[in-house]
This record gives sequence, C-alpha cells and structure tokens, in this order.
Amino acid sequence: AKEMALEVLLGEGKVYRLGHVYENDMPSFPGSDGWSVTVPDTLALVFGSQVGTGELFHGNIGQQGTQLDSLSHFSYLPNGSTDLDDAVFYNQFTGADVFDFPNGVQHLGIDTLKPMVTRGILLDVQRYANNGARLVAGQEITMAMIDATLQAQGLSRSDIKEGDAVLIMTGHEELWELGTFGYYINPELGSLAQPGIGLPVAQWLGSKRVTTVGSDNWGIEVAPNPNAPFELGIGFPVHHELLIKNGIPMQESLHLGELADDVADHFDHLRDIGFPKVLAGKTAYIFGYIALPVPMKGATGSPGHPIAIR
Repeated sequence: AKEMALEVLLGEGKVYRLGHVYENDMPSFPGSDGWSVTVPDTLALVFGSQVGTGELFHGNIGQQGTQLDSLSHFSYLPNGSTDLDDAVFYNQFTGADVFDFPNGVQHLGIDTLKPMVTRGILLDVQRYANNGARLVAGQEITMAMIDATLQAQGLSRSDIKEGDAVLIMTGHEELWELGTFGYYINPELGSLAQPGIGLPVAQWLGSKRVTTVGSDNWGIEVAPNPNAPFELGIGFPVHHELLIKNGIPMQESLHLGELADDVADHFDHLRDIGFPKVLAGKTAYIFGYIALPVPMKGATGSPGHPIAIR
C-alpha cells in the first residue's frame, strides 16, 4: 500500500529544482558578507599532463540565496534582557546553551536536521488569491487568501497534514534578477520589504505541525509588518512563531515559478477531461518533496536546492 501511495504521489517522476543558482552577483542580505567564489591559479595543481582545480569561497554560506533556516537562527530575549546568554530558543534552550562565539552553535544547528522526504503542497497565492499578479512589498497573506487559494485548487484546510512541506507562491521571485536593491530592499520604501504570510497564517501552520514552510521570498513573512508586536520587541513574528515556538524550519528564496505553472496546467487539464475538482487538486497540487540540509557543524542555516517530484 505504501509503494502504491508513493507511485501516485510522484506521478511521472518529473523533477523540479526549487532553488536559485548561487553566483557572485546574486542578491545578498544587506550588511552580510555576500557570496563570492573564485578559482585562483594557485589552486590549479598539475599532475603530469592533468590539471586539478579547486575554488575558494567567502561569504555567509548558510544564509544566502536559497536557504534553509535551522532552529538556531532565531531566539528571543525575555524581560528586556540584553544578555545573549538569556536568549530563549526552541525547546527552551538558552543562549548560554547554544552560543559558542565564534565557533558556531552548540545546539539546534543545521547539522541536527534530518533529510526531509515528505509530501509537498503548493499554495499558489499569486495565481488564485491575487488575480495572477505578483504580490507587492508589504502585502500580507491572510487566512482568507489561504482559504481562497485552497478552494480554487480544489483543496481545503484539512488537506494540510502533519509532516507536510507547505510552499507558498507570491511572485516575489520575479525580482531576483534585480539584485539586493529590488529583491531584499524595496527602492520606494528604502527598507527591507517583501510580501508574505502574517502571524495568523503562521499560527495555523504551526497548529498543523508541518515539517517546513517555504516561499519564493527572502524571509517567508510580510515585511514591513505593521501588525508586528513591536511593543514586545518582536519585528519578525512569523520567525518567532515557526522557529522558536513550533520548531519548524523555514525554506527561503525558493524558485517556484516552473512548478506553479506546470501544476496549474495539469490541474486545468484534469478538470477539462472531467476530473472532479477535489481529485484534480489532490493530483496536481500534492507532490513529493525532498530537501537535504548540508550538515555543517555549528551553522544556523544551509544552502541547497530542494526538489519537487510529480
């Protein structure tokens, strides 16, 4: 029965790379060391008639480009403390437990995450809740928009199961080629900005006990977020909800466009040939998902290209 279920889930076996190419001029989080790969001639080693080459890397390897945030990426300072030892992480680890500057984190690092092999579900909010238009910076994805997307795709809230990987399409990936000023920073606002989910959606996903939440933006949640509880010192409430409170890693800066177009075409085709909407939705919008975090000891995140198989 398990083999039959897997065969149905993977369909024809088409594989989608859900990550962007890592390159020197890709968008970088403002203030970071970016991403730089060089191949100096000093690493061109001659062995008889053969030449072996290597590369040098400089940058924030775990927190640039398509990335998976581990549970050590965010913590919370309680009661107005400024002492990093007091920081609270998922499962009540403290900063004193986790931080080991400059050697990396001692708990909750990316090396502690197991490979993810699970069901993936795409929620194409851009297509079905925003009339196909790219969501704009600062536009919050609400539960009403999630429900509209699910309904249009022939699904319901009950179709999101424990252990699923939930991927959210906003269209923000269209700005990737603009670089840092465009993808991370909105020129009109002059600050970090993106469309994304708000706290109510994050709370709902947490209650579903999903394996991971991913999106085609740089940080999953809406920014700037006028509803963030700044009075509590929390400017990124979705990070707080998913990473700290629920232990759900976040898959950021995904490339979802090809997958979204293909599953929409498949969904429409199935409807055209008489499939009930519910069956067409479960066939098109649920697929296999695989993510393999690079087990870098002490790192707070991982690069990598998760894949969808349908």
